[in-house]
Formats: sequence, C-alpha cells, structure tokens
Amino acid sequence: MSLYWNWPYVLVEAGPAQALTWRTGGHLRHAHGALPDLFFPADRSWLVSALWDDTWTCVGGPAALIDALERDPLANARRVRPGEDALPPGLTRE
Repeated sequence: MSLYWNWPYVLVEAGPAQALTWRTGGHLRHAHGALPDLFFPADRSWLVSALWDDTWTCVGGPAALIDALERDPLANARRVRPGEDALPPGLTRE
C-alpha cells in the first residue's frame, strides 16, 4: 500500500517480539531498515509513525490518548489537526 508521499509500504502482522527481530542497531531510528517505522494494534485504535529521516514521532488515536500525551511533560507532545503540517516548531524542511 502507499502512504505519505506515495511511498510503498509492506504491512506485516506480527507481535512486538517478532517485529523487533527484523532490525538491529538499537533504536529503530538508527537502524538501517528499508521501511519507515509504522505500527498499530490489530484493532487499529491508534498508530505510531516514525519516518526514518524525521526526528519526531507521530501518534494518532482517540482524543483521550492524545490528551494524555499532551499533559505528559516527557512526551513533549502537541496536537496536530488534519491538514496541518506535523513539522515541529523551529524545524525546517530541506
């Protein structure tokens, strides 16, 4: 399937332990995998997306989840509405 800027993705159903065996090198952002990181539960109630060349992570889900992330100072989260650029303040696109 195509996501983001029509990049091709392959979606595979796996559990966390199995998925972690597909990449090596510690933090997923520093691994040299061919695909961006995208994961969500089988019920698709939320998702996490961390493109390989971005320095931030996007989370989508119910309002209560997003509210909790915004309240958590460690998350350093901000709400992004549909159609709004997710680029964090102070960063620029090349």
